[in-house]
Amino acid sequence: MLNQEEFDNRMREISKAKNKKNIIIVLAALGFVVFMLIININKEKQVKSHNGVEISRTSSSSSYSKQWFKGGNLHKATVAQWKGATHQNKLATAADWLASTIWEGYLTSPDDFNKMKVKAQMLVNAVEGVVTVKKTDYLKVTELAAAIIIMSNDLGP
Repeated sequence: MLNQEEFDNRMREISKAKNKKNIIIVLAALGFVVFMLIININKEKQVKSHNGVEISRTSSSSSYSKQWFKGGNLHKATVAQWKGATHQNKLATAADWLASTIWEGYLTSPDDFNKMKVKAQMLVNAVEGVVTVKKTDYLKVTELAAAIIIMSNDLGP
């Protein structure tokens, strides 16, 4: 029979093992999302040629005047809160994350905001990919987004 101290030690070991397993699952999911993000970016960068003129497959038809980047309030949200938020809120929050990190100092024209909108949508898609993993509802979305931004080299200007 176990005494209280042995029981507590075993419970701590089990808890640590579960935490390590959850971290491994989240890191694997992040790696997969970044991999898929890179594949998507490469597809977007592909160029078609028509009569010798190169035409980009991506276009930035979004309007600066719509101010799509305003109103995000998911900066301290958990994954569970993120899942219940509107797409507009997610996009505006992702724009805030990018504008305050790798886009800082690069937003000088409406065209820059249009370019960042594409990158913010890519970040939203990447976060969406991670939050589909089970047992992530307690995580902070900011931590996931930060990891994605750091691991991806294609979200910048």
